[in-house]
Amino acid sequence: MSEINILSEDLINKIAAGEVVERPASVVKELIENALDADATSIIVEIKNSGQDLIRITDNGKGMNEVDARKSVLRHATSKLKTVEDLFSIGTLGFRGEALASIAAISQFSLITKQKDQLEGFNLVLEGGQVISEGAIGCDQGTTIEIRNLFFNTPVRKKFLKTDAVELRHIIDVVTHYALLHESVDFKLTHENHELLNAPSMGDQRSNIASIYGISIAKELLEIDYEDDLVRIEGLICKPLNSRNDRNQQVLFVNNRWVRSKELTDAVYEGYKSRLFVNKHPIFVLSLTLNPHNVDVNVHPQKMEIKIEQINEVSKVVTQSVIKTLEKHNLIPLMDVESEALTMGAEVRKTYTFEPSQQTTLKVEETTASYSDSYDLGSYVTPEEEVIEKGDYNKISEPVKEVEQIVEKLPHMKIFGQVHKTFFVAETEGGVLFIDQHAAHERVMYEKFMKQFKDASVSVQELLQGGVLELTAAEKVLVEENIEELSVMGFSIEPFGGNTFILKSVPSVFGRLQSRDLFQVVLHELVIGRNTLQELKELIITRMACRSAVMAGDELTINEMTKILSDLQKTDFPYTCPHGRPTMIKTEAFELEKKFKRCG
Repeated sequence: MSEINILSEDLINKIAAGEVVERPASVVKELIENALDADATSIIVEIKNSGQDLIRITDNGKGMNEVDARKSVLRHATSKLKTVEDLFSIGTLGFRGEALASIAAISQFSLITKQKDQLEGFNLVLEGGQVISEGAIGCDQGTTIEIRNLFFNTPVRKKFLKTDAVELRHIIDVVTHYALLHESVDFKLTHENHELLNAPSMGDQRSNIASIYGISIAKELLEIDYEDDLVRIEGLICKPLNSRNDRNQQVLFVNNRWVRSKELTDAVYEGYKSRLFVNKHPIFVLSLTLNPHNVDVNVHPQKMEIKIEQINEVSKVVTQSVIKTLEKHNLIPLMDVESEALTMGAEVRKTYTFEPSQQTTLKVEETTASYSDSYDLGSYVTPEEEVIEKGDYNKISEPVKEVEQIVEKLPHMKIFGQVHKTFFVAETEGGVLFIDQHAAHERVMYEKFMKQFKDASVSVQELLQGGVLELTAAEKVLVEENIEELSVMGFSIEPFGGNTFILKSVPSVFGRLQSRDLFQVVLHELVIGRNTLQELKELIITRMACRSAVMAGDELTINEMTKILSDLQKTDFPYTCPHGRPTMIKTEAFELEKKFKRCG
């Protein structure tokens, strides 16, 4: 007796539905995608009981005739593929021909549709995949699909749904994400007859985002618009200071399809590297357009996962576009004295005239010495002394040019001095700048070393007397595993018997730290991370820059402050330290007027 059975059509549909329809939000996603493929300019989503009792989606798209309406609920029936070749250049959101059949198999399903030139529409009603009724009906152009009692005949699937609040949030996410991209389409979402989202057609993406995420978020976003032979990238990203504690406002589209891609998301984070504060996440809405031949969307029935040919090259382009966008904007935070809230790049109100003077402008004479990169601040070289320390990679500091000749990212300023040996104070056009000396110097040290590291030209300081390192057995293994990478970073280490090593050289840019202390920073991160140096290099370099930068409490001269700021303005991103903290904030003059009751 044969034990292999041929499954019934009803059972096949229920199995397929298990792949396509995971939760009510899956239904909403499939139907919205169908509406967009039908060129709809208005999509209304109505739900009850978080989608379990009712999902009704109405669009004003092209609609279907009677024949196509009947075919649309059959498995593997689609208008979007005709040949095998079409599968390798998919330009539509739907293509598998499974969604409506799967949804109808596990619900009470109704479809009403009408094309533009038809006098009447067509209504098709199914229950559990079986046709209950069909016939002509009066209706407007477009399609309305109504899903009632989802999972009524698959109680196991219904049992594993999350709470009503969670399922509702997933539906909101689906509608929100597609509304973010399609600014020319009206989206409306209601739950129990209460409006949750109303995103009317807008003229541009920023206005569209304002209607969904709010004006305060939208106005602070930066526009990305980049194109090369491989990819077109459009969208908006947030300034580092406007990042969030969660990832809820991160949206990726590839060829107008909402997708999840770890590689592309990681590429965005790579662009923010050393600009985000710890455990903060950027807001972004990015749309990538690639040749459909280079994108495989037929990876999973839910179509959220894709494969991209040349993903490494595409990721690099995404990273560079984020970096370039951040670098070309002035990102100095503005402090609202009244509310003590920080905003980025707000409009400057020019209440006072800024007049740099010969005495106090950020300017020094030739041969002015700098804060030391490779020896303690106590050995600072004064204008009268021309002492050249042996082993100092700078020798003596380069003459600092007048700021007006070199400032691009930082504003012109007159520096006055320190506050609590922690902050520089400077006058600038329209207000006052407060500069965190540690954060500013940390950014300088970080970028200086990263540039040397990337160029494979790390300047080293040879130690006249090698530092003896007595390591544990575990530390010895880590050092031996990473000895080549350590050498590239400027640490020359030789075995000295047993668990003892001799440290011969260290990277000179971090000379403020004692050689052994500097190496201990590296070793500590290797031990607690239990990763290779290659994987931890970003974290280690950040730690070394932090430990070697001037600290709060260090007293600096005007010339030392000037040198730090001069070097800071030459960095690629002078607005934050490598941990993402702002290097400076600005208080505008009119905010001070408020405090002194000079307004009005």
